Amino acid sequence: MRFSKYLIPLALTIAVVVSLTLSVVLWTNPANYRNNKQQTAQSPQTQQMIKPKRYVYTPVQALHTNADGTQQIMVNKLVNTVTEVKKTMHNYQNPKIKTLSKNSKVDYFRIANQTDSIMLNYSDTVSMRVVNYIVKNHFRKFPNYKINRIILPTNNSTKLYLLYDKNFTVYEVDVKKRSLKPLKKVLKMDMRTQPASFKLLNNKPAVYVTTSVEMQPYKYLIDRQSDDYYVSRLLNTQDSTNVNVKRRRNMTIYGDQSSLQLMFNSRNRMGEFSDFRPNHNRKNLTSAIQDSYKNVTKLGLPMDNVRFFSYDPNTRAIMYRTYVEGFPVFRTSGFGTVSTRTLNSSAQRTIFSLDNLEVPLPSNKGYVSLPSTETMLKRLKDHGYNMKDLQKVRLGYTWKKDTTSPLLIDLNPDWYIYYHKQWRSYTSLMNQY
Repeated sequence: MRFSKYLIPLALTIAVVVSLTLSVVLWTNPANYRNNKQQTAQSPQTQQMIKPKRYVYTPVQALHTNADGTQQIMVNKLVNTVTEVKKTMHNYQNPKIKTLSKNSKVDYFRIANQTDSIMLNYSDTVSMRVVNYIVKNHFRKFPNYKINRIILPTNNSTKLYLLYDKNFTVYEVDVKKRSLKPLKKVLKMDMRTQPASFKLLNNKPAVYVTTSVEMQPYKYLIDRQSDDYYVSRLLNTQDSTNVNVKRRRNMTIYGDQSSLQLMFNSRNRMGEFSDFRPNHNRKNLTSAIQDSYKNVTKLGLPMDNVRFFSYDPNTRAIMYRTYVEGFPVFRTSGFGTVSTRTLNSSAQRTIFSLDNLEVPLPSNKGYVSLPSTETMLKRLKDHGYNMKDLQKVRLGYTWKKDTTSPLLIDLNPDWYIYYHKQWRSYTSLMNQY
């Protein structure tokens, strides 16, 4: 009886000591935490953040060609215009595809600029497998062609067109007759249209803004994730062994001494995850996108407004950016939200930001006026830049730290130019010399 009197207090004391010991281990080195159940059972919040491919790999711009041939970029502040157009693309029945023309700029632009049509533009080349994501798998039997743009006639219920920029290829898709009312309903929405034209820039198809454009600056509250969050997500695997930690100035490096390494830079708030386990090392575009998607979803980033932005076939690097009102966000370095790359058959690398946009806040700044595409290019030429070095142009937002709080950033409108294989802002190029 006397022994049982002390049994419960003794057991409680032991439990408290064990709990404190485990807590200390966790606090001092979160990489030691292992919970295999986390690997298979994700929280509802995490599952909500992982967006299906049809959201991430989607066109990012809608261009309307009127009956008189004039063109406008379609923007709606209340809803995503591209999303509304995509909703009308789910009922294609009995689709058949054929090559209408190839290596013909005349035929390419005849289809691209046909009257009474909507053009959906991808930010970069995608494959037919990716296009299939947004049409409810109706194009699954098509050859895996490469695509840049989709043309949806608003006066023809049995045809649509797919364009590939590199060799000016036009694919014609015939479908069973369907109603065009949903598509025309989108055109009746309250749009803030921007006059534009679709033509060549250095022998590559591009959308030109034909007048000055007014864009709203934004202020955003950012989501600042800690190192621990990514350590538990990326290094918590059955393959990883004991994880060690090294600190060098502004760098913190976690590694399992065999196949995984996770680095954080406290100065620029960037993370880099290297996976040295064997991979398929497939070099085609579709495989690169599929592998990249798997690596991005492992991060657990909020993906609501993150979109595929570019693919470099030489380095196999895929860039994703956050989009605000249909325009991509660029950091000062030109980086976006996350980038993935397959180096070889035994190395993959993911670079990502620890800070991401969360909540837009009211801004007292008025609209910013940016020059038309032609005016912007002329000013750069007059400033001494060789036009052949300016490969692509985009309207976008510059990510800038807010001076009032580390939890706030400013998004300032600007032109972005792909110059010498790097995205540079129009403002920085003009201020360079």
